[in-house]
Amino acid sequence: MKHKKMSDILKEMALTVLKEPYAIPSSEAAHAALLLSHAAWNRSIGQIFHDKDCQPILQEFEKSRPGFWSELKTKDWKSLVDDLMNYKKQHFSHDKRIVVVCGMRDHNVHVEWKETKKERLID
Repeated sequence: MKHKKMSDILKEMALTVLKEPYAIPSSEAAHAALLLSHAAWNRSIGQIFHDKDCQPILQEFEKSRPGFWSELKTKDWKSLVDDLMNYKKQHFSHDKRIVVVCGMRDHNVHVEWKETKKERLID
């Protein structure tokens, strides 16, 4: 079964939490949206991604650019994760790949993933 590239999927998901998805976000807002998409993806397939893994990273973004939250739909990042989990379930319910790394490299979305034990994919 052929799947869409994970970098394209996570970028698509991240754009849904930005107030202005077609504007160029700050680095902090872009990274936060990707982090939350990563958390939501893995949680939606039953993988552990603790709040304590998100919180310190979001706090670092806040130190770097205190106003980055204004670029997201809400400062309530847990509700954004819930929204992203619903988005994943609606649009990619059969995709069970586990996201290992998600971030930006040279202004491009970079995602590393692995297959679940139940599913072997050829990409």
